[in-house]
Amino acid sequence: MKHNHAHQINLSGLLDFHGIEEAKQIRKAVTIGCIVNILLLVIKLVFGYCGHSDALVADGYHSLGDVGSDLVMLTFVGISFRKASSGFAYGYGKFETFASMVISGILIFIAVMVTKEAIESIQNYVKGEVLPQPDIWTVFAIVFAITCKEFLYRFYRRVGKSTRCNALVSSAWHHRSDAFASVATLIGVSFAHFLGEEWRILDPCASLVIVIFIIIPAVRLFVPAFRELMEGSIPHHDYEQALQLVSSRAGVSEVRFLKTRKSGPFLIFDAVVRVNGNLNIQEGYKISCEIEDVLKHKFGKNIMVSVVTEPS
Repeated sequence: MKHNHAHQINLSGLLDFHGIEEAKQIRKAVTIGCIVNILLLVIKLVFGYCGHSDALVADGYHSLGDVGSDLVMLTFVGISFRKASSGFAYGYGKFETFASMVISGILIFIAVMVTKEAIESIQNYVKGEVLPQPDIWTVFAIVFAITCKEFLYRFYRRVGKSTRCNALVSSAWHHRSDAFASVATLIGVSFAHFLGEEWRILDPCASLVIVIFIIIPAVRLFVPAFRELMEGSIPHHDYEQALQLVSSRAGVSEVRFLKTRKSGPFLIFDAVVRVNGNLNIQEGYKISCEIEDVLKHKFGKNIMVSVVTEPS
C-alpha cells in the first residue's frame, strides 16, 4: 500500500528545452525596444531643449526611464530563465520580479523629477515671466514618438503573451501609456506654439499630465511584483480552476490542500491529495502524473508541480 508519494517535474529539463528559446525571444524584443527608446530619448531631449518645450523635455526624461527599464530587463531576463541549481532549487524566476521592482522605482523617480520641473515653469509663468514658444519641429518629433510607441506596445504585447513573461506584457502597456502621454504633450506643445503667449502655460501643464502616465505603469508593476515577493497565491479564479482540476482526477478522494505561488514566469503548485489506501506505488505515481499533465495543459509548460498522496 502506498502511504506517501511525491512527484515534481524536472525544472532543469523544462528550461533547457523551452526557457532558452523564450529568453532569446524576450531578449530580442527588449533589445529592439531599447534601441527605439534610445532614439526617442535623443530626439525628444534635443528637440525639447533646442525647441524650448518643457513638455517634450519631460517626455524625453520619460524615455530615459524607458531605456533604464529595458536595460534592467536585458540584464535579468536571461537570469530568470536559467535552469534550477542546488543553490536555487526553484529556479531564478524571482529575478524577473526584482527587475519589475527596479523598473517601478525608476518610473517613480522620473515622475518626481518631471513634476518638479513642471511646477517651476508654472510658478515662473504666474510671476509674469513669458515662457518661450516651442518650435514647430517639436510637434513633428512628438508625432514620430507616438508612432514608435504604438509599434512597441503591439510588439511587446505579442511577444510577452507568447512567452508568458508578465514583465514584458507590463512593459507593453507602459509603451501604450507613453503614446497617450505623448498625445497630451502634442496638445500642450501645439497650443503653446500656435495660439500665442497666454497659451504657453499649457506646455508645462502637459508635463504634469505626463506624470500621471508615468505613475500608472509604475503602480501596475509594483503591486504584482510586491505580491509575488511576498509569496502571494495566484489569482482566485485560477486557483479555483486548479483546485477543480486536481479534485476531479480519477482516484483522488479528497484534496487536503493546494498551495500556489508564482516565481517570475513560473507557476508553482504544491498539493496533498488523499487516494484509496489499497493503491500501489505505480498507481499513486500515475495519479500524480495525471495531475501534473492536466495542470500543464491548463496553465502552460512553465509550471512546477509537487503532489503528495496520502491514504484515505
